[in-house]
Amino acid sequence: MDIKQYIDYFDEISHLKREQQFMLLEQARNDIHGRSKFPILSFIPPFVRLTLILLFTGGSYLVFGYSGWILLLSFFLGLICSRVVITEINDSLMLKALKKNLAKIA
Repeated sequence: MDIKQYIDYFDEISHLKREQQFMLLEQARNDIHGRSKFPILSFIPPFVRLTLILLFTGGSYLVFGYSGWILLLSFFLGLICSRVVITEINDSLMLKALKKNLAKIA
């Protein structure tokens, strides 16, 4: 997971220097990985992506039958929705860990 995308993203740390933000974000990422037995931030994206694609394409097949265009459209819709869900999950996990680390410091 690239934590550079979270620099100047969270209001809680946006007033700090970039080096301090990077350090706090790196600690938050390490805390998230340390809580689970496997790297959860690396596991979430493929799992969510596969699940939503299967749900959307399977659901469209059951509702509309076999239509190539509808299956293709549902596949892309599943990709777009999975991107949104993955971003929301990662953001909430990072913010939760970041707030926990900031509470330790303060």
